[in-house]
Amino acid sequence: MSISLADVLSLPALAGSGLAPPDADRSVTIAGVVPAGETDPQPGPYLLACAGAPPEKVPTGCAAILARSAGATGTTPVVVLPGGALWSETLGAITEALGARGGLAAAAKARAALRRLATVDATPDDVAATAANLMGAPVALLDEYLNVLGSAELTLAHRAELQTAVESARGHGPVSLAGVFVREGSDGAHRREVIGARDPVGVVVVWLERCLGPEDVAIMNELEFAFLGMRSRDAVRLDTEARLRGDFIEELCAGEPLSPDLVVRRARHLGAELATGAIAVAGTLQDPHNQGRRITDERLVKRFLQRGRSVIAMNRSGALLDWRDGELLILLPPPRAVEEGQEATTDAEALTLGERLMSASAQAVPGLALTLAFSRFTRDPARLGMAIEEARLAHSIAEKLGRVGELVTFEETGSYKLLFRVLADRPDEISAFFGETVKPVLEYDRDHQTDLTATLSTYLENDGNLAATAAQLFTHRHTVRYRLDRIRDVAGLDVGRSEDREMLSLGLKAMRLLGYPPPHSTLTSSVGEEQAAG
Repeated sequence: MSISLADVLSLPALAGSGLAPPDADRSVTIAGVVPAGETDPQPGPYLLACAGAPPEKVPTGCAAILARSAGATGTTPVVVLPGGALWSETLGAITEALGARGGLAAAAKARAALRRLATVDATPDDVAATAANLMGAPVALLDEYLNVLGSAELTLAHRAELQTAVESARGHGPVSLAGVFVREGSDGAHRREVIGARDPVGVVVVWLERCLGPEDVAIMNELEFAFLGMRSRDAVRLDTEARLRGDFIEELCAGEPLSPDLVVRRARHLGAELATGAIAVAGTLQDPHNQGRRITDERLVKRFLQRGRSVIAMNRSGALLDWRDGELLILLPPPRAVEEGQEATTDAEALTLGERLMSASAQAVPGLALTLAFSRFTRDPARLGMAIEEARLAHSIAEKLGRVGELVTFEETGSYKLLFRVLADRPDEISAFFGETVKPVLEYDRDHQTDLTATLSTYLENDGNLAATAAQLFTHRHTVRYRLDRIRDVAGLDVGRSEDREMLSLGLKAMRLLGYPPPHSTLTSSVGEEQAAG
């Protein structure tokens, strides 16, 4: 809503004011008041309020000027205040006139339209479309992490501007992204940060090709109120769903007998489709520079989950994702029914999705490491609790082996999973087994500055191939043979015997699970070794 220059001159507070030039067009419209010296460009038409003389150059969008003297402004009308007029009363009267003509009516209309949406479970796109219709301008609604929740009437240019601004704000790190985004606004769009009980819950962006008049401010206020209500309802819904997902997963893992039909029905109530089975995924966010430190900071977790849910929704509908006590759990159904013999394809597709999750995590929470462990595909919905335990076991083994920030599968843990279970129940037995196999070799290396443990590990990784082991260690085959003989003398176990070789392999795995650093070769051979080998 706007008023004419004639309306401005008719206000009692401007009695005795003059107009320069006297024959200026009094029908020009005024949609808002902008103080002189405003650095950001303002869309018009507006009344430029100058406490002194008018500027020599009239800014773009200025329809008329309010000043103490006429100055030289060409054809732009200048309302010249009389000497006794109070500046604050004059501006207040103009603002009140603008508001009385449009603000109250606009607020009532916006309130009725936006609050009605709350009764029909409207989407963010619905809210944005209603606001865009009220303001006659494109509107976007962003969450506190600057993900677009809903939009209306945006052109490709608007979307490009928005994406550029979002990327710039995200480059500031873990500070309040919404606050940075609003403060940095310089693309002509009006941005308003929406604050919840304590923290920002999002941002409203409106591309309005005019300065904000009273009616626009009224609509923005109602839009902010509607957006805040929508975000509050979303928070309650998400919290409720999280509790239900957690309860469901606890029941799956409790070992209580559950029928497949019951599991499928319960999952469908949570938006998951598990009738054809699933792969379980266990994960954590960690600080790669602080071993064992899991990330539980609410802001970082929310940012990660927001991006993670988007990736899951785009790539695998019907999945169930839950976060509790620093642990991520996903039940990942296959994209199609899995025939006998197609399990390997399903596993590969799950790993591809895991890579996408890790890539999204690197963008959402840079500097943190996402570790994901995958179970085998489980066809029977009633046995998904076992799949979750497989994923958790594989993840625990990955942590023990220092594989932070990697993808790990239950299948590749091999005999580690057997040793890990023994370690959990009877740690003394694992320590004793390590002491009887590899520990003497490790101590020999420490005392004599040799590479026997690294040589043993490399030899077993190469399936007993002397040439491949020597090439990997950059040494001679005879040197490798000599070191293997020294291992036999030190440990009493001969890699040439299959039973001893298996014990040494398990001993190395026990060493890693017990937290000993992995062996690293110096990649050089001592003179003594070369002479002995020769």
